[in-house]
Amino acid sequence: MSLRTKASYSDEVTQREKENLEVAYRAACEGIVLLKNDGTLPLKTKKVALYGAGASMTIKGGTGSGEVNERHSVSVLEGMTDRGFEVTTLDWIENWERLYAAAESAYQTEKKKRINILKPSFIMEMLMDNFRAPCGVIDARCVERSHTDSCVYVLSRQAGEGGDRRAEKGDFLLTDEERESIRFCAEHYPHFVLAINAGSSIDMHFAEEIDGINAIVYLCQLGTEGGHAFADILSGAVSPSGKLSDTWARQYTDLPFANEYSYLNGDLEKEYYKEGIYVGYRYFDSFGVAPAYPFGFGLSYTDFTMESCGVSTEGSAVAVTANVTNCGALYSGKEVAQLYVSPPVGEMDKEYQSLAAFAKTETLSPGESQKVVLTFDMKDIASYRERGGVFVLEAGEYVLRLGNSSRNTVPAGVVRLEHEVIVSRHEHICPLCEPLEELKAPNRAAEFLPAELPCVTVDTAAFETVVYHYETPAVCNDPRVKALLDTLTPEEMTDIVVGAGFYQPATGFTMPGSVGNTTSKFWDRGLANVALCDGPAGLRVQKISVEDSKGKVKPVEMPIGVFNALPAFIRRFMVGDPGKGKVLYQYTTAFPVANALAQSWNTALMAEVGNAIYREMKEYGCTYWLAPAINIHRNPLCGRNFEYFSEDPCLSGTMATAIIGGVQQEEGYYVTVKHFACNNQEDNRMKVSSNVSERALREIYLRGFERCVRKGGAKGIMTSYNRLNKVYTANSYDLCTKVLRNEWGFDGVVMTDWFATRGREQSARAMAAGNDLIMPGLGGNKKDILKGIHSGLITEEDVRRCCGNVIRAILNSATQREFIG
Repeated sequence: MSLRTKASYSDEVTQREKENLEVAYRAACEGIVLLKNDGTLPLKTKKVALYGAGASMTIKGGTGSGEVNERHSVSVLEGMTDRGFEVTTLDWIENWERLYAAAESAYQTEKKKRINILKPSFIMEMLMDNFRAPCGVIDARCVERSHTDSCVYVLSRQAGEGGDRRAEKGDFLLTDEERESIRFCAEHYPHFVLAINAGSSIDMHFAEEIDGINAIVYLCQLGTEGGHAFADILSGAVSPSGKLSDTWARQYTDLPFANEYSYLNGDLEKEYYKEGIYVGYRYFDSFGVAPAYPFGFGLSYTDFTMESCGVSTEGSAVAVTANVTNCGALYSGKEVAQLYVSPPVGEMDKEYQSLAAFAKTETLSPGESQKVVLTFDMKDIASYRERGGVFVLEAGEYVLRLGNSSRNTVPAGVVRLEHEVIVSRHEHICPLCEPLEELKAPNRAAEFLPAELPCVTVDTAAFETVVYHYETPAVCNDPRVKALLDTLTPEEMTDIVVGAGFYQPATGFTMPGSVGNTTSKFWDRGLANVALCDGPAGLRVQKISVEDSKGKVKPVEMPIGVFNALPAFIRRFMVGDPGKGKVLYQYTTAFPVANALAQSWNTALMAEVGNAIYREMKEYGCTYWLAPAINIHRNPLCGRNFEYFSEDPCLSGTMATAIIGGVQQEEGYYVTVKHFACNNQEDNRMKVSSNVSERALREIYLRGFERCVRKGGAKGIMTSYNRLNKVYTANSYDLCTKVLRNEWGFDGVVMTDWFATRGREQSARAMAAGNDLIMPGLGGNKKDILKGIHSGLITEEDVRRCCGNVIRAILNSATQREFIG
């Protein structure tokens, strides 16, 4: 192994790979959601007809930075075959694969015509992949030759970075051909299972109109072990335990302001968050709109009862103990206890209920019970009152609701506050630049609660109002940092605060496939360069590379799949020839996408996922993992919803925090929580302004990030491409300094998204805002910063502060320890 890279020269499967695959398998199993079942599942036969675009070309994850270059991913076909199923429609699948190859080739040819390599934005445009797989014809001959009464149809959808999904046939809606195929299978097979292989929800209205769909499984996108996990769900070897992380609408127009989202409103410069705090189930539950499947919903092969065993308080913390029992007779399984809180009707407009805590049981055998404790802090459910800039708990009764989805709960207790509590006082942030009229919930009818319901009173003396003080943070006072800072000129500081690209000179450390590095110019002064790697479904690096005689490393394949549309001469320049150098291997694990991970509702399992990613970071030398991504699922058409956890900030923040604990278990390995903030749209993402009220911003879009910082101790934050109320987030002092550092106590590195600060003065303004690291950085970014100092737009102290934060992170990194050791 060379000094410059930690990649392996051996292609052998390692023990770490095997162990991480086992974690990925369990995460995949628990991320599958059973949406409907009339008893068809688990299947009673191993002889099954298999159709659909996702049968042999199962989509493991989205495109763009969320891709993972794993050794191998198991398709539904392969998984079923490995688990002993006899797939009786191999001829149909082989014919479909020929159709797919022809369609994909035609798509790549057309895409190459659209790519203009002379445009600065061509790389970002490359990331958008809107290829749609053919459907394939299913007819009576297929049924006759299949010789079985059981059928699985895998409906698949692909989405990714750079573009939003479309509310049209072939994307959010079924095509006519898909609808006919599903109808045909449902009519001709007595036991018909529909599997949905998509990163986020689709329109489910068709399921109410087509008779004979016996079971519906939301497969989501499950990474490398998805096919095995799905097969084990089909057979009953594993009982499904996943719960939806989003509300699934019956049809797209059931969403608030559905036709004003992204491209649908005809204005990609401005996006108005008119729904305010009413996102996802908060809207459906508060406005009485019936969903196809509610937030938190998911079936099992067994049944459970859930009983509240009491409510207690300690200070401002509330705990509900629940006894969960597997009351079925045949199957073991896991259940998720979910606790919602309905706030009192007071001065402020509020949602009907919000998720406050959850807990997943262990595997319970028939008749077995487990007690779980669901705990939350009252401060975490406070509402933000813009008048006065305070988080407040209004006086009254807070109803605790226990159940296994947002629409299946029973009152478990009441928490009473005798007087209003001001939880914290804030300066206003990110002001609206134009009027925004938000939704107001209808008046909530009085609720008659059982007289015997436990009622506890939280003493207002348990709360101490936090008053935040806002000031520009001091330059890092670590003696090691100061010693180096004092030797640097402004020009040299810009070398540190402006990152480097994919490859480093031979004197630096190289991690093949890393998406960026910090500078290697200061190795002779004791400062290492560190690698930054995508992405939310695992560590995205290059699995096979070639090191030539001069030490230059190139991938054997294109680093991102969509780059195959680049002109041939560029691809030849980017990739290497295995016959002309040393071959390097970096096999990593493709975990389920974040949406599927969230559907496990299993924080202990998320810690294991984080630990597995940490092991791969350590093995190959990655310092910053550019994940988790925790933007809210504001609308199901967002092209990157698969990368994000949920529509709910509590679930998003809690699951991400568990992963962070696994990754950052050793000093010097860092997460980078992204995209900060309100990156809820991909179309025109570099310019669109997310226009949102301060209340919705603080209650919905920042809360998950806050949990990752306060409770998870995240050491990296990535700002987003979009503008927030007309200000680019990388240039937002309110976000990067007032919120992150003054309010939340963040002490890590804030970095830009890739190439986000293109344009006059943008890099300088980012430094002034407290955005420490420009990635991946170009010469123009450095000139911009120096020009900003000379013009007085920013001060040298601004750059020194950002530079100190970056140096501190590098000096504390594992790469630095190895460098000086």
